[in-house]
Amino acid sequence: MSQLTKILVILLSLFAIFLCGAMVSFVINTNNYKALYDQQKGLFSTAQAELSTLNGLYDEQQAKTKALEDKLLGQIQTLQERNDKLLADLQNSERQSQEYQALADRWKGVLTGFEQSIRNLQESLRLTQDQLDQARAQGIKDSKALNQITAELYEKLVQLEALEADRRRLLEQKQQIEAQAGTGTFGGPVSVNVVTPLPGPARPAAPVTVGADIRGLITEISSGMVTLSVGSSDGVQKDMVFHVTRGDRFLCDVVITNVDINKSAGVLELIQQQPRIGDTASTKL
Repeated sequence: MSQLTKILVILLSLFAIFLCGAMVSFVINTNNYKALYDQQKGLFSTAQAELSTLNGLYDEQQAKTKALEDKLLGQIQTLQERNDKLLADLQNSERQSQEYQALADRWKGVLTGFEQSIRNLQESLRLTQDQLDQARAQGIKDSKALNQITAELYEKLVQLEALEADRRRLLEQKQQIEAQAGTGTFGGPVSVNVVTPLPGPARPAAPVTVGADIRGLITEISSGMVTLSVGSSDGVQKDMVFHVTRGDRFLCDVVITNVDINKSAGVLELIQQQPRIGDTASTKL
């Protein structure tokens, strides 16, 4: 056997041994791969089952999500419509607010004019009231003066009646004297029958006695009556009239109805303004 043949035999032997080892390894690996395949197949089946379950859950969740999305879209649409309506209402409110503000400004101007008119009227009323009070006070003074003039006139009338009576009496005496002269009876004493009696001495009418001025203060006010700080010791008598003033303004009269030693009370008359405690009351203006 040649050397080359030996080498080939050795190589073939080595190849056969290698081939046998490779076959053994292939068979072993084939069994391992089959077991691994079965294992992977089981895992795949499990995964596929889980995938199916997950797909069902996904579909269910997707349906819920779709329903929720539709619901949210509906709510969004409703909110959008409400928002649009609120925006429109806001615009209307702003427009009405501007209109009301303009109206308020106009009314403010009108009220300002009214207030000025009222102030003018109040001032005019105050001036008129002052003039009226002055006129009433002057009227009271004029009334007193008229009473005094009336008393003086009555006195003059009494004196005039007395003079008229004297004149008639003298005329009657003259007529009787002329009659006696016509009958010639002048020798004896002349008897005169006077028809008009001799008037007594003329007595003037009792004047309106004012007396000394009695001044006091109002100390109490109750139910249309007032109490004064003067009484009988000051010369106050029942039915006396006190004139109540505050400064130069005439307020009212007080007719005395009750008199005590140091105070008196009376009712109000000719009320121009309600008196207050501390106002002056006097029998003369």
